[in-house]
Amino acid sequence: MGRAAAPLLHTAHPEVGKQWTNTGEVREERGHKGRAADDTRTVPCRPGLTRILRAPIEKERLKPGDLLMQGEKGGDLAGSVIRRSWRRARKEVLTAYEFGTPLGRRVCTSGTPA
Repeated sequence: MGRAAAPLLHTAHPEVGKQWTNTGEVREERGHKGRAADDTRTVPCRPGLTRILRAPIEKERLKPGDLLMQGEKGGDLAGSVIRRSWRRARKEVLTAYEFGTPLGRRVCTSGTPA
């Protein structure tokens, strides 16, 4: 089996909170930091996961800007859904001790003071 091409991100659409956007929406579309507006970013990803992600991308014929994972009404997944999923995943793979540490509470802030 050949090496799967790494997924590309075309834009970022982070949930930042209404008070931090110009539109009053919870999310805001942004370009990638330090890149031109139309640049893409290669996502570091293991080949096995890349193949798993590529299957629905190809099946659904997704184009740049289309959502791979959508909410119930076809839009962005709610931040609460994503946070719950990450929490379940951390609980499943971490020891009880690790889960009780900052690593278990929020991976992106592990190693930094709360």
